Amino acid sequence: MAYCVHCGVKLGLNEKQCPLCHTVSIDPHEERPADSAPLYPTHTPEQLLTRSKRYFLILFGILLLVPALLCLLVDLLIGGAVTWSIYAFTALVLLYIAIAVPIWVDHHKTYFSLITGYVCLMLYLKMVECVSDSGQWFFPIVLPGVTLLILLTLVITHLYRRQILGKFTLLGAILILIAIVCVAVDLLLSLYTGGHMLVWSPFVFAPCLFISLLIFFINGNRTIREEIRRRTHF
Repeated sequence: MAYCVHCGVKLGLNEKQCPLCHTVSIDPHEERPADSAPLYPTHTPEQLLTRSKRYFLILFGILLLVPALLCLLVDLLIGGAVTWSIYAFTALVLLYIAIAVPIWVDHHKTYFSLITGYVCLMLYLKMVECVSDSGQWFFPIVLPGVTLLILLTLVITHLYRRQILGKFTLLGAILILIAIVCVAVDLLLSLYTGGHMLVWSPFVFAPCLFISLLIFFINGNRTIREEIRRRTHF
């Protein structure tokens, strides 16, 4: 015995729609023509999203693989060896990894994007140091400097996503990040070259710190903050 799924009226034998509300009646065991449309979707939205990701990454990989292989081919044909093309080839491969990994992640895409980009950048710069034979500068300068930058960026991102930092105070936090990273880079360069401890970073640190403190002071003063927001719509 069949009943209407909408109003519950008892349906007659082989009745195609409800006589009361005219809702179409579908029997899943009924034989249907081969060319008819399916009764139910064959893929869930999650499955379709996974398929679209896969197709995009395959297409994106092909688009990056073509210029990478072309650089290697031109380098071999002209110079007879792999020289400059290794930089382009490695950069394109790491670019693909840096973009592909966050796409597959369903949660915390921002954090995965930052961390994946950091790892790929470190691998590329280490490769440049090894191939270019330009001295040992990766571990004493690049690794600690960029690591400090990414750690501070992750902290600021977390504070902003937790709404501890607003749009206005985010600018102040970014200025503090710039000031700290500049001082760190200046110190690392001084230690690497054996020169003076601080050369140019105080000229960046002082104005960045002053402006950031001013931003936090304004944000703490409700009257000034509301007046600036009313005038700038920020």
